[in-house]
Amino acid sequence: MAEWLLAMGPVVHRLDYGGRVAAIGCGDTQAVALLAAAYPLAGLDVVAGDWAAHRAADDVLRRLRARGRCEVEVGGAEVLAPATYDLVCFLHGLAELPDPVGAARAALRAVRPDGALMVVEHTRSDAFFDGPVTVGTWLVRAGAARTRLAVSTPHGFVLDARPND
Repeated sequence: MAEWLLAMGPVVHRLDYGGRVAAIGCGDTQAVALLAAAYPLAGLDVVAGDWAAHRAADDVLRRLRARGRCEVEVGGAEVLAPATYDLVCFLHGLAELPDPVGAARAALRAVRPDGALMVVEHTRSDAFFDGPVTVGTWLVRAGAARTRLAVSTPHGFVLDARPND
């Protein structure tokens, strides 16, 4: 996770001093816990889809909520307030959504003008999914002003999308 975050550039350094992060698709609550540990001064909002509503009771999220470290919302990216977050993260979930372009559009609206959208996905071989190319196309169609491949490994990749140039 540290490699992913460092690849996002200066936007994550603001989180050292506060700021706000939204994690969409909290199926991997360990990644949420790592975000919370890496940025103890940042506010953290976790958005769990209806399919993952049971995750709100997960021990990791329960501990973070008890310490006032995070809020948990059930729904999609559309529940996020506009221009609120320094960093919005899709953690292994954008490719699983029925409308990834719509979800990315809602997430980009939630990013502050100088913030970023980070999309983390597993690499998979699939005739309809060409990893970074497919996800990058979704982000451009959603309105990202700039998209780049931030990290690529045999197991997955991270895309960095910015709402403005």
